Amino acid sequence: MAHAITALILPGPYHADVVDKWDLVPVPLGGDLTLFHLTHYYAAYRQKLLGVEGHFELAPSARELLFPTENVIGVLAAELSARSEATFALVVTDYFAGAGGQGAVVSIDGGPIRPVADINGALRVLGVAAREGLDEFDTVGLGDQRSTPDYLDRYVDLCDELGV
Repeated sequence: MAHAITALILPGPYHADVVDKWDLVPVPLGGDLTLFHLTHYYAAYRQKLLGVEGHFELAPSARELLFPTENVIGVLAAELSARSEATFALVVTDYFAGAGGQGAVVSIDGGPIRPVADINGALRVLGVAAREGLDEFDTVGLGDQRSTPDYLDRYVDLCDELGV
C-alpha cells in the first residue's frame, strides 16, 4: 500500500480565516496537531506569487524526494498560527509496498528551518510522546493520511502559468 504525502504540521490552534486565504484544508491529528497538505508545486506557486525568496537546506536522505524547500513555508506557518515565531514541521513520505523514503524539517519558535532525522523526530520536536506499542507517526494518526488530496493538483497548472 502506498503512503505519499507532503504536509505542514502545526502544534496548537490555527486561524481558520487564514486557512481559506492560503487555500488549505486543516486535518486534525492527535496530540493537538493540525496537518495541512501541500505540494512542492503549491509552495513554488505561493513563493513566486508573494515574492518570497530563498530556500532552506534538506538532509541528504531527503534530497531524493519531491520536497518543497521554499522559504514561503515559514511565512505560511507564521500566518496560520498567528505567531511571527511559529513552531512547525514539514514532512514528506513516498512509500510503496514498504520501499521508499521520508524526510522532515522543523522550525522552533521562528528559528531556522532545519532538517531532522525522520518524521518521528520532527513529531517529538512538536511535543509528541509515542503511546505504548506505537511510534510518534502512528500515535498522531499520520498513517491514516495516505495521499495528497486532488484539490492541490491545480497548482501544477498555476505554476506553468507563472512560469515557475
